[in-house]
Amino acid sequence: MKTHFRSILFLIAPFMLIIESYGQSPIDHTQKISPELLKKDFTLLKDSLQNLHPGLFRYKSEKEMNTVFDNCYNQLDHSMTEIDFFTIVSGMISNIGDGHTECFLPQDLIKDVITNVKIFPIQLRFIGDKAYVPCDTKEFLSGTEIIAIDDKPINNVRQTLFKLLSSDGSIETEKYIKINDGHDPFSYLYYVVYGEKADFKVSYKTLSGQSLVKTLQADYFNNMACPPVKIKINQYLHTEYKPDGVAIMTIKTFASDLMERTKENFTVFLDTSFTELKNKKIEKLIIDLRDNGGGDDTNGALLYSYLTAKPFLYYTSLNSNKREVKDHPNLTTQQPKEINFKGKVEFLISGKSFSGAAEFSSIAKSNSRGLFIGEETGGGYYGNTSGSKITLILPNSKIRVNIPLYKYVMAVKKTQYKDRGIIPDYTIVPTIQDFIQHKDVQMELAVKLVNEKK
Repeated sequence: MKTHFRSILFLIAPFMLIIESYGQSPIDHTQKISPELLKKDFTLLKDSLQNLHPGLFRYKSEKEMNTVFDNCYNQLDHSMTEIDFFTIVSGMISNIGDGHTECFLPQDLIKDVITNVKIFPIQLRFIGDKAYVPCDTKEFLSGTEIIAIDDKPINNVRQTLFKLLSSDGSIETEKYIKINDGHDPFSYLYYVVYGEKADFKVSYKTLSGQSLVKTLQADYFNNMACPPVKIKINQYLHTEYKPDGVAIMTIKTFASDLMERTKENFTVFLDTSFTELKNKKIEKLIIDLRDNGGGDDTNGALLYSYLTAKPFLYYTSLNSNKREVKDHPNLTTQQPKEINFKGKVEFLISGKSFSGAAEFSSIAKSNSRGLFIGEETGGGYYGNTSGSKITLILPNSKIRVNIPLYKYVMAVKKTQYKDRGIIPDYTIVPTIQDFIQHKDVQMELAVKLVNEKK
């Protein structure tokens, strides 16, 4: 068992891994499963969660979760398709408030959606309560705002789709990442909730502010305009130097196995970088964690040991439903590195800052080590449930559910919210034009702030 490793949320995306075209025969999406078999699947899932998931009641009480279970079970009074059942299961999973607990349709059904089902033909980008076309298409210029689809206001659509997505607590930034960047693409979720349609009535606002209506024809997934793109990372760790004595340290993962693929070593990188910061007499440091989905537990504690001159605590507890872990290195008092950085530090975070990256951020935030800039982390402030996991395949519906097995509790001071991530001192959400123009307004603000006098 790997107690020191955290699976990376954004690398298990069902769509990003199977985006290629498949030649399989179409699946009948209207085929239904009897209520008796659905109830057996749901009961198995409920029992598995109660027996295995140590964070099941982190954000909701046992009474509240039992009410969620009962409400879902009571809906299983008639035959329904795998997709209809999936929406019920997804809603229940979402209610747990744990980003590492996820469910997926059967793989052959997902492949069939990609290959044989016509869907909404544009991957929209959601920002706040609005949605935009993020690239030029045959029908729209990039930056066009979508007001409604089939007379459903777009924010109502977003809220409905978000109910199917899991996240830590009540954090929404992680859900924006999932729907925008390909973990659960908008068009796929729209099909799951609203079904297959031949066309879509789209109300939109032009760049000049004119409100218009247009009908879009449905199309196959591989013909989608502005599709989410899986970015290949060739380097996870990087330190660069800017004018006025500013260093920017980019850390895109804490996962040692990913760094091995790019021939990078986290321990060597930190030692080399912080030695160089000392030799160059750098006193202003920006640490960019916006693309960091987590990884090895100990790497977060190792990073913080270079940022403090005092011994510190990292985890207060770690347990499964079967045992309390006492031998994890992050449970002991952590010692600072001799070459610890004593200058001004800022941290860039986003909804992709998840799991181990959120853990590190909560320790740095709790100890008031520096300003946080960007968007709320995707991972919870007080900890998460992750580590080793099992994947449960429900026998009748074939729906897959990931159940994490270890509850992590951080050694942090109390904050205003019990169910949120690390909230930035300066929240800045890129606009659609920032996105289109590849303008990094968060980094620009960080550089500006780090250069201001204390």
